[in-house]
Amino acid sequence: MSLDDRQKSFIGYLLSFANEGQEDRGALADLRSGLGKEPGKMARVHKYVVPYLPEKRYNDLWYYVVATLFGLNPKHRKGRSLAVAFGALRSKSDSIEARFVALLNSHPDDLDGHLRHAISLLKSHEQSLDWFRLFADVLNWDDPEGSVQLRWARDFYRNSVDNSISITDSKTTMKEEV
Repeated sequence: MSLDDRQKSFIGYLLSFANEGQEDRGALADLRSGLGKEPGKMARVHKYVVPYLPEKRYNDLWYYVVATLFGLNPKHRKGRSLAVAFGALRSKSDSIEARFVALLNSHPDDLDGHLRHAISLLKSHEQSLDWFRLFADVLNWDDPEGSVQLRWARDFYRNSVDNSISITDSKTTMKEEV
């Protein structure tokens, strides 16, 4: 599922707070103030989220979660999924894969906590991601076929296979040349 115009507008609005050289630090601080809280306890965040909420209340939580996570790490890189950004950290620590698997396995009720830790880790390593994609992904997290989780797994593990193939190819080439 892709985002509708109103959802795209919401992410565009968030991105406007992080324009390089014109960052709205107050707005970003307000958004961060809601991290880990229930939407009803995010008084400083309401003014940024409520105007974009859909009429039906089935996915309001994800607007709040994405807004607060954006406040934590407002770097945007078009086309780069969270899984690709997370995969870039695999060589930094042996626990990255375990954290990623826990994220993939998370129930929608626990996803916000796993995402908070993931985004915090990405920020600490100066990794950016596509906020439009992340929003679309969390809105579809509970797809019965697990399409988001499968795509994230491909994104995360694809680089490791590509790297091992190129290492194997270079070893084979070196043996053939000897």
